Amino acid sequence: MRILFLTNFYPPASRGGFERWCQEVADGLVTRGHELAVLTSKHNREAIDQIEHGWIHRDLNLEMEFASFRNSIQFFTKRKSREAENQYRIRQLIADFEPEVALIWGMWNLSDHIPALIENLMPGRVAYYMGDYWPTLPSQIEVYWQVPPHSWATSIPKYLLKDAALRSLAKEEKPNIRFKHVIFPTTFMRDDLTKKGFSPARSSIVYGAIDTRPYLNINGSTADHLNGALNLLFVGRLDHEKGPHLAIDALGHLVKRFGFNNLKLIIVGEGEPEYEQKLRQLAKEKNVDSAVIFRGALPGDKLPELYHEADIFLFTSIWPEPFGRVIIEAMAAKIAVVGSATGGAAEIMVDKVNALLFIPGDAADLATKTAQLIVDPGLRKQLAEQGRVTAMEKFDVDRMVVEIEAYLAELVK
Repeated sequence: MRILFLTNFYPPASRGGFERWCQEVADGLVTRGHELAVLTSKHNREAIDQIEHGWIHRDLNLEMEFASFRNSIQFFTKRKSREAENQYRIRQLIADFEPEVALIWGMWNLSDHIPALIENLMPGRVAYYMGDYWPTLPSQIEVYWQVPPHSWATSIPKYLLKDAALRSLAKEEKPNIRFKHVIFPTTFMRDDLTKKGFSPARSSIVYGAIDTRPYLNINGSTADHLNGALNLLFVGRLDHEKGPHLAIDALGHLVKRFGFNNLKLIIVGEGEPEYEQKLRQLAKEKNVDSAVIFRGALPGDKLPELYHEADIFLFTSIWPEPFGRVIIEAMAAKIAVVGSATGGAAEIMVDKVNALLFIPGDAADLATKTAQLIVDPGLRKQLAEQGRVTAMEKFDVDRMVVEIEAYLAELVK
């Protein structure tokens, strides 16, 4: 098949788990003999210092630039022309590549006019991999004008232009996206979007996955890491809904209430600087700042080595996750997981079988469950081994590629 992939971000221009899914599935389809054209945004393309496949096209304009004081002005001066550029590029690529089917992946900060156009050009042959809530959310442009400015540089133009911008948006007709064929990464995601009024004509569940191969020679920490400390690991975006503050709070409980003084908590990820500063302050308040190590964000190819340092993985998400890629990474690396069964993550973790579950948002309970694994290496090993079985048998990307391939083939017939 000739397959058009449409996504907002594509590695290495973005490090997010959802984007890495997209790349792994794309590579898998190419390996299976299909022709691909990946159409994505211009985001960070100037920073890419490697030679890319010719089928990757970084040509689309995002709705809004990141943290730019120009956004207010460009809404009136460049938005229409940027949208016209997108429409032209899509028409051109479809005419040149002649795709048999399209798969639309990430859409955050892209205009809804893009999938609407692709549906019109390829009727009945467009599928969506729905890993987030974008069909039920306002556009990034609407969000931009509604939220307070982040800096003084944007406050004045935003204040002066807000009413005119909102009047302009109110007059615009929203594009009609049909969503005839939708793939969900979890049953939870399908059911939750259905509750929000999103009901595609045809849907299927294809569980998310990872390429487990880089992790299979990893068995948790086998060396004397960090002065012999038992290592706890958090990987994810640093914001409140992902719950890294719970990991720090739990570490405080483990030290003060349980008397474990030889622990380290490794935090990997990036987010709002203000929130990261709150995390550092919390570590000081809990008297564990010397035991918390902030590693920043790491590219995907560095993650297997990172997991090699860990003994216990903490999945602390508070919000209902569509999936939970980092859980699979930890399991594939044969690391015991303590997690909150929120959203789609509940379809990965089974309490006392391949993980220990704690009450979402409850740092004390997280500490209690983590303490069980600290004092019981046998349980830790048991959960780690069963976790690897779960990752390999249910959540390997090869299975995901085959199932998506079969779904798309049905649309081509």
